[in-house]
Amino acid sequence: MRVIIDRFEEDLAVVELDGRTLSVPRELFAEAREGDAVEITVIDRTKPGDENSPHAIFERLRNKKKRKR
Repeated sequence: MRVIIDRFEEDLAVVELDGRTLSVPRELFAEAREGDAVEITVIDRTKPGDENSPHAIFERLRNKKKRKR
């Protein structure tokens, strides 16, 4: 998935994904700058249905933003 870094706020990076913004840990983008487009590849080694899998966590973040609109 590709995100665009909108801005940094303290320990968070505010990124744009599918037209929405998400706040994620800044440490994920150590070398990036505001305005950079970053490709994120998630290697999911968890079992299907695991609520702590990276995919499930990103989906919860996406859905949380959708509900706030």
